[in-house]
Order: sequence, then structure tokens, then C-alpha cells
Amino acid sequence: MVGLTLYDVLAIATTASTDDVRRAYKQKALETHPDKLEPTCIGARAPGCRGKVQKCMGGLSLVCEAFEVLSDPVKKKAYDDRIQLAQKNKKHWDEQHDKRVKTREEWARQVKERSEARMKERADFYENLKRIKEEKQRYVEMVELFYQELRDCHPEWESRRQAALQWKEMADKGQIPRRHTTRI
Repeated sequence: MVGLTLYDVLAIATTASTDDVRRAYKQKALETHPDKLEPTCIGARAPGCRGKVQKCMGGLSLVCEAFEVLSDPVKKKAYDDRIQLAQKNKKHWDEQHDKRVKTREEWARQVKERSEARMKERADFYENLKRIKEEKQRYVEMVELFYQELRDCHPEWESRRQAALQWKEMADKGQIPRRHTTRI
């Protein structure tokens, strides 16, 4: 079915006669009429009754509308045609909805896969970066060990290195005069 129909409002079958519609209308009107509320809710002055009155008025207007349409054979025929068309279209709408749902699920799956791939790439990148830093650290330690062994074997090499570093530092500060050579 296509939601709540006027037949559902009056609780009758689609094949109901005009007399059946009239009887169902009288019964539903008595059930939903605001005058049938509790005596304390009459006039909607009680704080908890305002919603009940509005609900009854809405229900009564829906019952009146159902009776107006279903008691007139021309209006009933037009309404039945609209219901049948809606039921036919519902099948098409459901197919389109299912297609959209599948498309969205596929799109969500692809997005998830791309996201997971990016996260894996990023994790691999950071893992490689960590590995490179570790390799660089091992290289620095190895070179430092090599220089330490060189200094231990040749102490004059360390004194020359210190002198060269001191000379460079003085040159950077401008404390060493430039040598002037004369060309002959």
C-alpha cells in the first residue's frame, strides 16, 4: 500500500458501498469528535488537554475528508485511480530507490577503500621515514666510531683538525688578515 489511505481512516475495504462508508463515518466521527473527550478537557482550558483537543480535531477533519471523497462515486473513482497509479509508481520508485542505495553503497565502499589505501600509504611513508632516520643515526654512529678510532690511532690528526677548525672560526669572524701576494 501507499501509506495511510482514506479507506484506512474509515477502516473499510476498498470495495465498500456508499452505505458502508456512511456507517463507518458515523462510527469514526463519534470516536474522534472533541465533544466525546473527558469532561475536564471541554474547552481546552486544562493544561494537559490542549493536545488531545487538537488531535481530535485533526482526526475528525480527516474522517470528514474521507467521507466527503468516498461517499461521492465520482470523487471515489478519481481517488481510486490516484491510489492505483501511486501503487504502480511505487514499484518504479522502489526500483529507483534500490538502485540509488546500491550506487551509494558502492560509492561508500570505494571511498572507504581509497581512505584505507591513503592511510596505508601514510603509515608506510612514516615507517620508511622512521627507518631512514634509524639508518642515518646508525651511519652517524658508524662515522663517529670511525673518527674516534682514527683519533685514537693518530693523535696528531685530532690536533690538526682542531687547528683547522680554529682557523676557520677566526676567518669567519674576520680576525685573520688576508694574505696579499704580489704578482711578478
